[in-house]
Amino acid sequence: MLHEMDVMDATFASAILFFMPKDHWAGVIGHGSIINLLKKWVERPAFAYIFYGPQHIGKHLLADKFVRALLDYPETPDLQLHPDVVLFLPEEGKRDVSVDVVRKNRLRLQERPQLSKRVVGFLPQLDRLNEAGYNALLKIMEEPPADAVFVGVADNVSQIPATIISRSVCVPLSLVPRLVLAQGLTARGFSSEQAATLAEKSRGRPGLALDKDDEALDFEDMARAYAVGPSIGHRLSAVDRIREACESQEDPLATWNNALTACSVEIGRSWIKEATVNLILAQGVADALAAVGGAVSPHLMLSAAALRAAESKLSLPGLFPRYFPLSLEA
Repeated sequence: MLHEMDVMDATFASAILFFMPKDHWAGVIGHGSIINLLKKWVERPAFAYIFYGPQHIGKHLLADKFVRALLDYPETPDLQLHPDVVLFLPEEGKRDVSVDVVRKNRLRLQERPQLSKRVVGFLPQLDRLNEAGYNALLKIMEEPPADAVFVGVADNVSQIPATIISRSVCVPLSLVPRLVLAQGLTARGFSSEQAATLAEKSRGRPGLALDKDDEALDFEDMARAYAVGPSIGHRLSAVDRIREACESQEDPLATWNNALTACSVEIGRSWIKEATVNLILAQGVADALAAVGGAVSPHLMLSAAALRAAESKLSLPGLFPRYFPLSLEA
């Protein structure tokens, strides 16, 4: 039985949440079509959602707002303060979410909601579980609690097992059109000139545009040097700079995904000018993406593609050596 004071506290908290203003989607730049879908899903949600896409495009912000909308929770208070939010976070001093955290939260997800209509499990780093953690999470998804919704966010969706993805509604987020990004920055108080410059430098990523750290924006210059470098030396130098930048970060895997996305964008921008070279470089980026998190460093794939591009082989075996036997290159 609840203590009388607990009942009073819960009633008081409910009153505060009811009267506080709520504009769940304010502050998001772009992603209008996704927001329209999320508004519909709030009314009759599925059990699990996965937000994914390149870094700095706003997927964590949008997932946070979706969680608040599911709970009808205002913008200001921390999500950790809500009794119906179950956060899957790494333990202190650890990088990844442990299987113990998943198992403990499984029990919490089965509890009845206290203030809202549902309990929401929020995993902002869904691509940071080990095999045991994913297996424990799969058990939750195989028998989802009646009043629960699960929301996950991932930079690298390829790290998530197919058994998890197949049981989730995937929410892919892409780069924001530069005009939309510039308009969003202007609405935040930037001058038209500042907004246009930041939208151009950030290449459609609101998080980078709003980041005061110029080093984050300089990362795009490395990708541009790889995509349109005038010589093999320029491209290999760009690969070395990208590798050093990624390996120096706290989360190199996520940074590699960000770097390779930037390379893809730059290659696409110059596609018509050098279609043959860009086709080779695009294959290299695809191979590098597949190598992220594996035993072979992605920078080797980028370097190999740069060398093949320098050879300027126009034959199909030269462009796609993986798909043709060596005898065809003679």
